[in-house]
Amino acid sequence: MSAHYFIGISPDEFIQAALAEWQDELKAYVPMKLWPRPEELHITLQFLGPATDEQLDKIKSAWQKQGFGKAFSLEVAGVDTFGSPKQPRVVWAGVKPFDPLQALYQQVTASTMTAGFQRENRPYRPHITLGKKWGSGKVEGPLPLLDKHLTVPFFVDKVTLYRIEPGKRPKYVPVLVKDLEKE
Repeated sequence: MSAHYFIGISPDEFIQAALAEWQDELKAYVPMKLWPRPEELHITLQFLGPATDEQLDKIKSAWQKQGFGKAFSLEVAGVDTFGSPKQPRVVWAGVKPFDPLQALYQQVTASTMTAGFQRENRPYRPHITLGKKWGSGKVEGPLPLLDKHLTVPFFVDKVTLYRIEPGKRPKYVPVLVKDLEKE
């Protein structure tokens, strides 16, 4: 089986630690089977799946030629779910504003099209997965942390192409990093 890849943004250690506290609060309430480790928390810009060396070289070449715009800050705000509210598939933290992130998503996906990858048909929904794969039981009432916000911004100054290595630590291995323009 060939390696799988994705392109994402990883928060700094301070944000990772704060989100780990959110996970701890949620664990008592939402029985998810998997809770990503703090260093695995990220915003996915594009999931690529399997990729050949030739495709990875094309992405690298595109990244060398193309700028991805200026660095920006995001606010991490609120918790929500994908799937049934009573038995969600994913519990996630939201991020805003969407405009700079949407522009970055467009730049990244344009760069991967040269290597044969396509944008998803569904709208881009940026988030940070806090837990996934439903365990058992049902959620009773609204999720905690719906209105919670981190008081420190999440600074986005680079984009990373990661190789996924299941069962290993680290699980996500950086393959290529693209710095955003500094102010």
